Amino acid sequence: MKIHLKSCAVLQRRFGFSLALLSLMSATVQACTIFVLTDTNRTLFCNNEDWSDPKTAIWFVPGGEGRYGCAYVGFTDGGPQGGVNTEGLACDWVAGYKGTRESDPKRKQARGNSVARMLETCATVEQAIAFYEKTEEKGFLYARILIADRTGASVIMRATDGRLQFDRMNQCRGFGAGGETVARMLAQNPDAAVTNAAAILRAARSEGQYATKYSNVFDLKSGDIFLFPLPDQKDLVKLNLKEELKKSAHFYDLPRINEQLTQSPQPLTAKIKKVNDFP
Repeated sequence: MKIHLKSCAVLQRRFGFSLALLSLMSATVQACTIFVLTDTNRTLFCNNEDWSDPKTAIWFVPGGEGRYGCAYVGFTDGGPQGGVNTEGLACDWVAGYKGTRESDPKRKQARGNSVARMLETCATVEQAIAFYEKTEEKGFLYARILIADRTGASVIMRATDGRLQFDRMNQCRGFGAGGETVARMLAQNPDAAVTNAAAILRAARSEGQYATKYSNVFDLKSGDIFLFPLPDQKDLVKLNLKEELKKSAHFYDLPRINEQLTQSPQPLTAKIKKVNDFP
């Protein structure tokens, strides 16, 4: 999670995020930057992934009975930081926020990873809100999630005053480590263009111990995926969700994606399958 949703290994299997987050629990600095660019023609979901682990990946899981096909971005430890599905729903997390949410025996723990379960089963922002209202996710104690759908609707979910709060919007927005940069650049140019998204992502990158490890842009209407696998790599990699899902379940190491795109698809690792409870 930037929560490192990737961060909490102790809680990862139970709640869907990983252990590095433990080092951010007492921190007030946000990790990662997320924003949405939207107009009548396009909705782009954009993310800078900040963390210390350089082992990053993108993986694809075809749909099945009762499941949408999805792409997930994150780390090779298996915990997705975010992702997008074939219905045009996308999400990602920003860590560094302290939240409170009262326990409720009526809420159920997600099988494996909550991000995976939500993207498998939800097609709209409102469905995602309903999912998290009835799902136990300890990540809300340390992070906030931005979810957007193909219509341009989005929501930032946070845990405040003991319960989840939902900040809905139908226009460009963003927050996180580079939130001030995003706000300034959106005020100057809110165009929902990949070139604009890339410029904002570059300007909002983090440096230092938790530098940005990759950037991604999801086009929620076309299913196109644009990746900037390394901070110093200007050339983007373009994929298409539906085309990748035709190759069956597989993954790419982001630092080696250009090389791996010329090879046979790599099947999901045992760790990715186990952490997310994929078939």
